[in-house]
Amino acid sequence: MVFNRGQAVFNRGQVNSSTTNRSRTREPVANTRTGPSTGAQRQGLQMEEARPGRSRWVRVATCLALASGAPAGMSGQAAADPTEARARIADLGAYIESSFADWGFPGLAVAVVYQDEVIFAEGFGVRELGRPDSVDAGTLFQIGSVSKSFAAAAIGALVDDGLAGWDDPVVRHVPWFQVRDPWVTRNMTIRDLLSHRSGIPEDSYPVLAVTTAREAAERVRFLENQAPFRQSYRYSNQGYGLAGLVVEAVTGKRWGEWVRDRLFAPLKMHESAASPHEVWDSAHVATAFLGTAPAGGASIDDAPGRNVAMPHGVARDGSRRILAWQSYDSMQGAGSIVASAAELANWLRLHLAEGVFAGERVLGEATVREMHRPQIAIEQPSLFGDGEANGTGPPTGYGLGWTTGWFEGRRQLSHGGGIFGFPAWIALLPEIGAGVAVLANGSLWTPYYPHQEIGALVFARLLGAEERDWHGVVMERTARIEETVRDALAARDAARIPNTAPSLPLADYAGVWEHLHGGRAHVEIGPAGALRVHFGAPGSFSGEMEHWHHDVFQLYFDGGDGQAYASAFVTFTVGPAGRADRMDMGILGIYRRAEP
Repeated sequence: MVFNRGQAVFNRGQVNSSTTNRSRTREPVANTRTGPSTGAQRQGLQMEEARPGRSRWVRVATCLALASGAPAGMSGQAAADPTEARARIADLGAYIESSFADWGFPGLAVAVVYQDEVIFAEGFGVRELGRPDSVDAGTLFQIGSVSKSFAAAAIGALVDDGLAGWDDPVVRHVPWFQVRDPWVTRNMTIRDLLSHRSGIPEDSYPVLAVTTAREAAERVRFLENQAPFRQSYRYSNQGYGLAGLVVEAVTGKRWGEWVRDRLFAPLKMHESAASPHEVWDSAHVATAFLGTAPAGGASIDDAPGRNVAMPHGVARDGSRRILAWQSYDSMQGAGSIVASAAELANWLRLHLAEGVFAGERVLGEATVREMHRPQIAIEQPSLFGDGEANGTGPPTGYGLGWTTGWFEGRRQLSHGGGIFGFPAWIALLPEIGAGVAVLANGSLWTPYYPHQEIGALVFARLLGAEERDWHGVVMERTARIEETVRDALAARDAARIPNTAPSLPLADYAGVWEHLHGGRAHVEIGPAGALRVHFGAPGSFSGEMEHWHHDVFQLYFDGGDGQAYASAFVTFTVGPAGRADRMDMGILGIYRRAEP
């Protein structure tokens, strides 16, 4: 559907809305979609060197106005100042409300900044389904991999202080670290970690078991599928976890303490946190990312006095369920931060002002520019960007904690975050001093489409660019993905072999299983008579196995949002001696039966 801009116009004036919510009385329709997650630099406008401040943005906007042609029916000029910018997005709240049910989120929070002012900050919907508590701009969400921009900045503060350099070898600061190739071990730099060009492969075990950050990093030396070093982009949460350990080694502080002291405090992000354990009693947090809360679940009632949103996922029967917050403390720099839209607005302002917030320098100008500079080319354009995928613009890239791309010919910086039930997305158009943060609390397996829809609408309005049917594009793309998922699941179901049985009694699959790179999983017969797997400590991964065919079982997660991915499969191999001696959990790892 297309929103009619004449439907509602709001004159908000200066926004100061940590308690603003536009959908207090209604809850969105539960979303029961299920399906798997899908997943060169161009010289832009030369900005005049100047001390950060509004006059700088006015000069930039003037340059853009002179350089841009005006599409039919539009001014073709960027908003001259925050007052004009605010007027251009006066109906943003009504637009969001009109699209809200289609997106299927319980709640949503959005902040927009322009030329160092917050021009919009509101919440929509509810913090927890079945409850009347409204989301507002101050509601706390986990922001997932948006944390990577903070992790890069935490290293940047070390660079500013002369304590480390972007091109320092990692082993200079954490000498115990190694990958399988000794030459790569010696030459891998901090820049390689932060730009995802290290080639470090992913390891699922740290998101299944309760491990420390160092234990997770030490496992990298066993991993065999190292990508070519510095030759391609390979997204690595392990690399960012290691970057957090560099911070700790250099400063002697915990990573979260450094982030609070050097970033949160000067940015007045007083409610933000470096870990969900700082917000909740640990009994209500899933200790491992794919684990469960030791208390068995969580509700906003379990965080008294805190303005928190609850993540929502999909249950085994396809219904919507409330999830616990999920710890990523085994790789903190990759995804552990908690923030609100209102406080993320300060983060956007810092980057748009190249390191200055409220007149105080927090990060060096050169440091921020280096974070924003593409370090390696990637094929990951945003939905409405000028990426090479649609042949209309230059390639996208990855900087240090930011994806770099283009929107309407202007450089765009962005990053998404994918904690289960907490999709997050932030974006900047530095040339005009504009930024957007969008946080939600519902499962999302399309790549941040609603978030990018909001961002595209805002940026187009602020640029004076011709608008498109942003919502129509998002819904059409979503329908296309849904169809692909349905076809894939139908093909999978058609390949299931009927009327088979496991080779052995279920009890013969039970026991202790050892990961190829260390660590153990436990398979048992559950109370319902089905096989269950868990990883030992309270809060670790657990799930139930349902027979599929032969020695293959479908795995249903107790925690996380595994059902949104149609779950996973476990394949046992029975050896020549008639004993199950291998358990293949797909992307969750390969295990051999542990010897007594």
